Amino acid sequence: MISFRIDRVARDAVLFSLAASLGATALGALWLSATRVAGDPSLVRFVAWTLLGGVATAALAVSMSPTFRRASPAGSQDDDLRLPPLGLPNALTLLRFVLIAPTVVLLLDGRTLEALVCYIVLFATDVADGIVARRRGLESEFGVVADPLADVASTFAVFTVFVVQGLCPPWLYAVLSFRYAMLFVGSVGLFWVSGPFEFRATIPGKIVGVVQAAGASLVMVGPLWGGLAPSIEGVLFAFLGIGFASIVVSQAIIGWRLIRRR
Repeated sequence: MISFRIDRVARDAVLFSLAASLGATALGALWLSATRVAGDPSLVRFVAWTLLGGVATAALAVSMSPTFRRASPAGSQDDDLRLPPLGLPNALTLLRFVLIAPTVVLLLDGRTLEALVCYIVLFATDVADGIVARRRGLESEFGVVADPLADVASTFAVFTVFVVQGLCPPWLYAVLSFRYAMLFVGSVGLFWVSGPFEFRATIPGKIVGVVQAAGASLVMVGPLWGGLAPSIEGVLFAFLGIGFASIVVSQAIIGWRLIRRR
């Protein structure tokens, strides 16, 4: 018989993911029940996809259970690296994964205001987890990997809905897709050539992250205002396109420097 065990921190991560999805489901269901119209199936979809998002996040926590360790210099003993509690930064990162599904399903169902609220909370946790981790000395291997992964997953999911609904131009989505494809291929290539390496946030990346979050929020607000003016859309998408393209260049430079160092 095959036995599978996860440590206490990973177990806490699973329980937190499921509890967060249940909490989001309960709050969202109460609101949607109070505001729904007859025959609107959005409530059922919201409940199903939010719970599914919680299960997927719990599965991710299990698969990444070895990374629930402190991000310490190489050579440290295993006992020194263990995380006794899950920690607030890791909990916030898990919450971001949980919130991706309800944000997407609310956007698809035309619940723009509710989707915007979810997205704002999602972005707030993105800002907060890094700040808390650095100030309290709670950086972990999980956070190093999962934080950018949550950013990629949430941004790509939201902009996929935008392009499907005609809220952003295909060329902008193509630039975003190329950015993430280059990140994936480059990371695999660097690992293959140079071995394990650490993701580090960059100033350009942080700036573009704020710009893309503000831009996505503005795209969501547009339908609530009856649509954005063409001039505003042009400026907004130009800024986002320049931001995404600049990250492509930045990723290429960083990757080249890493290869040269090794």
